[in-house]
Amino acid sequence: MKEIDWLELWCELVTRNTRPKTDKRLVERYRAHSRKRTERLDPLLEVVLKEMDERDAVIEIGPGTGRWTIPVAKRVRSVTAIEPSAGMVDILRENLNHAGFHNVEILSQTWEDASPSIHDAVMCSHGMYGSPDLAAFVRKMERFARKSCWLALRLPPGNGIMAELSLKIHGCRHDSPDAVIAWNALYALGIHANVLVEEGMENWVNDTLDDAFSRAKRHLRLETDETKYDDLIYSTLRRRLSLSNGVYIWPDGMRSALLRWSSHRKD
Repeated sequence: MKEIDWLELWCELVTRNTRPKTDKRLVERYRAHSRKRTERLDPLLEVVLKEMDERDAVIEIGPGTGRWTIPVAKRVRSVTAIEPSAGMVDILRENLNHAGFHNVEILSQTWEDASPSIHDAVMCSHGMYGSPDLAAFVRKMERFARKSCWLALRLPPGNGIMAELSLKIHGCRHDSPDAVIAWNALYALGIHANVLVEEGMENWVNDTLDDAFSRAKRHLRLETDETKYDDLIYSTLRRRLSLSNGVYIWPDGMRSALLRWSSHRKD
């Protein structure tokens, strides 16, 4: 039996899932997702906030529109937000100004290029999916954190439709980088991260079977004109989707896991 190289798998999935996005498209996508997320409670963020101290200085990698940035800035002494997208930086500044927070410094850079000072904690909520070298990403987090490192990542169900289809089509149940791969990759690096998983899951919903089919092909990174697996996808969806009140409900959905570990930095 061949042992899984979790760091290699992460890199492979990042490479497969990365598609060029204009800054405008990225901003539009995050605006849409931000509106949805504001309607949901974030128990993982609440755990992070409880661990933060009012004297702490925190680095946030990939803050996006500031969903975590603003609550953390309210709790700690200062936040250094590292965001490479100019459009996202503009929205983040707007949101910070509207909230009245002036203890956030924004560095318009990638995490790989950034050279911040040493902070107490480094956190990243769903901002690592475009980084193929997870080992370098995480080791840099440790170098700039005096106390703790935090990663929030999506956690798809292992027995979901996407896991079944990805296993049959790509030979791996993981269709994209996720918390399971990240935890095992950290373990391979000698990092024993504590894990907290959100209770419950917000299931995906589609109005039609064709909409669900399009979602599946998008997640599987299959081109629309690639028809080799169409029958398999449709048959799997018909077998596993639940029809309720006129909509199709997936066993898959939105749920995250929080990975936390001590940096053990020696200044």
